Amino acid sequence: MKPPVQRSSGPLRFLRMRAWLLYRALTRFETTMFARTRYSQPKMVAIGVVGALSLMFYYPIWAWLFPQPYENFGLRLACSVLFVPLALLPWWPRRTRAWLPSYWYTVMTICMPFFVGYMTLRNGTAVWLMTHLAVIMLLMMLFDVSSFVLVFVVGSLMAAVAYLVTPHLPFNSAAFIEYIPLLMFAMAGGAVCTVSASMAEQNRLDALTAASNNIAHELRTPLGSVRIAAQAVRRYLPDLLQSHKMALEAGLSVAELRGNHLMALERSIGIMEREVEYSNTIIDMLLLAARPIGEVRPTELSALACVEQALNRYPYGSRGERERVRLEAAGDFLFMGVESLLVHVIFNLVRNALLHTGRAGKGVIRIYIEPGAEDHVIRVHDTGPGIPPDVLPRIFNRFYSHSDDKHGVDGLGIGLAFSRAAMEHMGGTIRCSSRWGEFTEFTLTFPPPDPERQP
Repeated sequence: MKPPVQRSSGPLRFLRMRAWLLYRALTRFETTMFARTRYSQPKMVAIGVVGALSLMFYYPIWAWLFPQPYENFGLRLACSVLFVPLALLPWWPRRTRAWLPSYWYTVMTICMPFFVGYMTLRNGTAVWLMTHLAVIMLLMMLFDVSSFVLVFVVGSLMAAVAYLVTPHLPFNSAAFIEYIPLLMFAMAGGAVCTVSASMAEQNRLDALTAASNNIAHELRTPLGSVRIAAQAVRRYLPDLLQSHKMALEAGLSVAELRGNHLMALERSIGIMEREVEYSNTIIDMLLLAARPIGEVRPTELSALACVEQALNRYPYGSRGERERVRLEAAGDFLFMGVESLLVHVIFNLVRNALLHTGRAGKGVIRIYIEPGAEDHVIRVHDTGPGIPPDVLPRIFNRFYSHSDDKHGVDGLGIGLAFSRAAMEHMGGTIRCSSRWGEFTEFTLTFPPPDPERQP
């Protein structure tokens, strides 16, 4: 008999929901940080070099050639030093690259709105007002609207606090009053351009998804024809071989068929059938990933049955691949979910594990089913090459794909994003742990079915 499920009280459930919403919001912003950092990464070396050199280059200009009311060599030097790691980005150790988004945002906040804002407040001259406006436009080009607001507001508040706590000349209010309309115009225009660029990018992604769906549908017919042809060859090949043998025995002039030729024919039929099955499976995954998940209603399912179905249906490339995938079930459990969604989640995880263990030339994939007192778990563990630490936090991001010098792009970056969306729709979670060079493990967590919904 199952233990009773403890249901959360009203206030506790409210707090847990608010905490979950806050976590989701922070996760989305962290994802946005990474996306904008990745977009700016090709420019980071140039920005680091220009930032580090220009900060020190302009010091003698504003200190001696065209003296400004205030200069600060120490602050310039500190900001210049912060730019140096960006200039040296190609030489960063791989394990430290996971911190690049945080460092990028920190450097841009301190060296742009803080430093330039503080110097503008201390000087109030036309030179610094124009510099501040140029910084605003540069930030608009490097960040989306929400990131720009964060960087600009935090940096400007830091500049205002630093200005207030340090000795300074009387505030030049007249110059700033004239500057405010220009600042507002620049920010409004930059926000409009940023939103337009985001809409254009989303339209491109929608067009790519629609085109992929159309291509997937159109491939069904030729793949079906290839399957029928392969089945016909498999059916009639023995009769043709027997006829060939009889013709030889009768002394007729026919082409010679060696043993290796016959083996090649038999292998070719199997290869055609496997490739067609694999292609159809990939098409199913693409079409299911493009379908709104919310349209599929969960039902009570057996985890063991779903995993066994996925492993039996998966189009393995060879017998060796099938032998590398092992199911180790400590039991079974029921959960509220969608069979097709979980099957394709397992497909994605097995496909990725086979791909990377195959490239590494080593590794076994084990799938564990572990019923629990509270949450139930399915684990997909492989002893392959693991995931680099700078890639691991981003693998569930939509359209994120990792490439290396040997193999190029691994995919479109939709498989794991779909898996996360599917698990969330079923009330569960998916997470990944990996040790680079040793293993990768995906953990699917399912809550038990609601007893009130059980018959």
